[in-house]
Amino acid sequence: MWEYNQQNAVADLENLSQNPSDYLKHDAHTPVMTAAEQAVQFAALKVYHFSPWRQSKPTHSREDAFWGTTAYPHTLGYAENLLPWTKAAMSKLVARQSMGTYPSMAKHAITVRSSSLRVLPTSKPYFFNPALPGEGYPFDYFQNSSVHAGTPIFISHSSVSGKWLFAETAYASGWILANDVAYVTSEQEQMVMSGTLHAIMRDGVALKTSKGNYLSTGSVGAIFPRVKGSKATKAPVMLSKVVQAAKAKRVSARKGLFEAMTGLKCNDAKFNALKSKYRVVQPKSYVYLLVPARKTNGQAEFFKVPVWTKQVAEIPAPMTPRAMAELAQHVIGQRYGWGGLYLDRDCSSAVRDLFIAFGVWLPRNSSTQADTGKQVISLKGLTASDKQDLIVENGIPFFSLIGMHGHIGLYLGYEPITKMPIMLHDIWGVRTFNADRESRAIIGRICITTLRPGEERRDVKKDYFYSRIMKLQVKPGIWKRK
Repeated sequence: MWEYNQQNAVADLENLSQNPSDYLKHDAHTPVMTAAEQAVQFAALKVYHFSPWRQSKPTHSREDAFWGTTAYPHTLGYAENLLPWTKAAMSKLVARQSMGTYPSMAKHAITVRSSSLRVLPTSKPYFFNPALPGEGYPFDYFQNSSVHAGTPIFISHSSVSGKWLFAETAYASGWILANDVAYVTSEQEQMVMSGTLHAIMRDGVALKTSKGNYLSTGSVGAIFPRVKGSKATKAPVMLSKVVQAAKAKRVSARKGLFEAMTGLKCNDAKFNALKSKYRVVQPKSYVYLLVPARKTNGQAEFFKVPVWTKQVAEIPAPMTPRAMAELAQHVIGQRYGWGGLYLDRDCSSAVRDLFIAFGVWLPRNSSTQADTGKQVISLKGLTASDKQDLIVENGIPFFSLIGMHGHIGLYLGYEPITKMPIMLHDIWGVRTFNADRESRAIIGRICITTLRPGEERRDVKKDYFYSRIMKLQVKPGIWKRK
C-alpha cells in the first residue's frame, strides 16, 4: 500500500535547492563537448530520428509486435476499477488487433499531437495487483511510451475498426490513435528532413497558425523544422499588463490606445481602475516552424507556426552546464508519468528529452541509455563509498548519467564538503520497510536529490539506493552514425 501522508517524506526535497542552476560551477559556460563531437552526435540523431521514413516494411515480427498478448494475460491484470480483467474482456481486446493480417500496411506518417504508444489497442489500463508495493496505479503496463508531436513514424498495421494503428518510432513502438497521426508524401518528408531542426525548450508551448488556430502543444524534447528562408522576426507590438508604459502622454490619448488595443470601452473612472493591469511591451522575436496537422482524409498538412525564439533552439544548441541547467529548470517539479502516462515523463523520457536540444540522441529505456555512450564505468558489486568516489572522480556535471536497476538520472556534481553526488531524476518514490511490510514514500516528480534520498527516515535502509547503482555513463549519446 502507498503512504499518502507525505509531510516531510524525503528531507532532500527540503534541504536541497530544486533549482539546477544552483549547482553550477565557475566553468558553467564551458562546453562539455567540442563542436566536432557535437556534430557527430547530431548526425546520428538525424539518422535515428528520421529512420522510420526509410522503412519499407516493419522491423517487428508478429510475435514481437503482439508481445503484450502473452505477457499480460487476464489472470494477472487489474482494470481501471481495480478489479481483475475478465477473460471475455481480454479476448475481445486481443481480437481487435487482427493479428492474422499483420502487417496490413506500410505507410510513412507523422504525429500531429503528443500521444501514447500502447501495448494493446486500448486506453484502458492494465495493473498488476494494487495491493503489492510498487504496483497498481500509476503503473499501467499497457503504456509503452509517449511520443511528441512532429515525430516521424512508420505505420504497419491497423486494428479491426481502424481506430488504432500500430506505429514504429525510432525508439519505441505500439498502438497509437489514428486521429493522432497523419500520412506524409515523399515531398513532405523531404521538406521536413531538409529543414533546419529546432527543439522546443519549454513545456506547454501552444502551437498555433498565424491566424491563431490551435494545432497542438510542444514540449521539451519535441523536434520541428524551421520554415525554409525564415529568420528570427520581430512580432507586432503585443499587449501585456499596464497601458501607462505607452508613450502617449495625455490620459485621453492613453485611454484611446487602451480601447483600441483591448476592445474595451470605458469611461475615465473605469480606465483609471483598469490601466494598472495593462501595459504595452516591447516586440518579441519569433521563428516560424513547420507543424503538421491531420486532414479529414488522414493526410498531413503543414502550417507555418510562429514561436517565440526563447521557446525554441536550433539543434544542436551549444551544450554547456548552464544551458542544460536552464533547460532542466523548465521541467523540474513535473509530475511522474510511468511510460509517459498522461504525457508526463518517467526517468528515461526525462533524460532523453533534456538531451535532444543539444543534438544527443538517446534510446528510450533507462538500461540502454546507461549503456549508450563513449565511456561507461561499471559500478556493480562495489561498496557505496567506492561508487561515490568513482562518480565524483569521473562524472561530468550536467552531462554524465547515473544508471541504476530500472532507473536513471543526470549527474549534477557533488556537495563540496561531503563529496555526496547530486542527481536530477524523475522518481516515483523511495522504498520503505516496516517490519515485514514494504511500501513507498512517494516523491512522484522530477527532482534533485543526493544518492541517499530518504535515509534520514527509520524505514529507509542505509545504502539501499546506492546498492541499485550499476553504471556511470560518462559521455552519453550515439557517437557514430547508424
